[in-house]
Amino acid sequence: MPTTPKPARLTFEQTEIVGQFNDYAWDNPKLGFEAVAKKELGPNPFPKTPNGRKFKAECKKTFDLERGQTAKVAI
Repeated sequence: MPTTPKPARLTFEQTEIVGQFNDYAWDNPKLGFEAVAKKELGPNPFPKTPNGRKFKAECKKTFDLERGQTAKVAI
Protein backbone atom coordinates (compact mmCIF):
# COMPACT_ATOMS: atom_id res chain seq x y z
CA MET A 1 0.00 0.00 0.00
CA PRO A 2 1.59 3.32 -1.07
CA THR A 3 1.99 5.98 1.55
CA THR A 4 1.60 9.68 0.96
CA PRO A 5 4.38 11.94 2.14
CA LYS A 6 3.64 13.99 5.22
CA PRO A 7 3.53 17.76 4.70
CA ALA A 8 6.64 19.65 5.74
CA ARG A 9 6.40 21.32 9.13
CA LEU A 10 8.48 24.18 10.41
CA THR A 11 10.54 23.82 13.55
CA PHE A 12 9.93 26.14 16.48
CA GLU A 13 13.06 28.10 15.59
CA GLN A 14 11.98 28.49 11.97
CA THR A 15 8.56 29.73 13.08
CA GLU A 16 10.26 32.35 15.26
CA ILE A 17 12.44 33.48 12.33
CA VAL A 18 9.40 33.76 10.07
CA GLY A 19 7.91 36.11 12.64
CA GLN A 20 11.10 38.18 12.67
CA PHE A 21 11.20 38.44 8.88
CA ASN A 22 8.70 41.29 9.19
CA ASP A 23 11.36 43.26 11.10
CA TYR A 24 14.10 42.26 8.68
CA ALA A 25 12.08 43.59 5.74
CA TRP A 26 11.38 46.85 7.57
CA ASP A 27 15.03 47.34 8.63
CA ASN A 28 16.35 46.79 5.09
CA PRO A 29 13.96 48.64 2.77
CA LYS A 30 16.31 48.74 -0.22
CA LEU A 31 17.18 45.03 -0.21
CA GLY A 32 15.22 42.33 -1.99
CA PHE A 33 14.04 39.09 -0.41
CA GLU A 34 17.12 37.00 -1.24
CA ALA A 35 19.51 39.74 -0.06
CA VAL A 36 17.66 40.14 3.25
CA ALA A 37 17.62 36.37 3.76
CA LYS A 38 21.36 36.07 3.15
CA LYS A 39 22.15 39.06 5.36
CA GLU A 40 20.05 37.89 8.30
CA LEU A 41 20.24 34.10 7.99
CA GLY A 42 23.61 33.41 6.38
CA PRO A 43 24.84 32.17 3.00
CA ASN A 44 22.50 29.16 2.70
CA PRO A 45 19.31 30.16 4.52
CA PHE A 46 16.94 27.73 2.78
CA PRO A 47 18.10 24.13 2.27
CA LYS A 48 16.75 22.26 -0.75
CA THR A 49 14.50 20.01 1.31
CA PRO A 50 10.71 20.00 1.72
CA ASN A 51 11.14 21.75 5.06
CA GLY A 52 13.53 24.30 3.54
CA ARG A 53 11.10 25.06 0.72
CA LYS A 54 8.25 25.52 3.21
CA PHE A 55 10.48 27.78 5.34
CA LYS A 56 11.38 29.89 2.28
CA ALA A 57 7.73 30.17 1.23
CA GLU A 58 6.64 31.32 4.69
CA CYS A 59 9.47 33.87 4.92
CA LYS A 60 8.67 35.17 1.42
CA LYS A 61 4.99 35.50 2.30
CA THR A 62 5.85 37.51 5.41
CA PHE A 63 8.36 39.63 3.48
CA ASP A 64 5.84 40.38 0.73
CA LEU A 65 3.17 41.23 3.27
CA GLU A 66 5.48 43.73 5.02
CA ARG A 67 6.58 45.29 1.74
CA GLY A 68 2.96 45.55 0.58
CA GLN A 69 1.95 47.33 3.78
CA THR A 70 4.93 49.66 3.51
CA ALA A 71 3.98 50.60 -0.04
CA LYS A 72 0.40 51.36 0.99
CA VAL A 73 1.57 53.54 3.88
CA ALA A 74 4.00 55.47 1.69
CA ILE A 75 1.31 56.41 -0.85
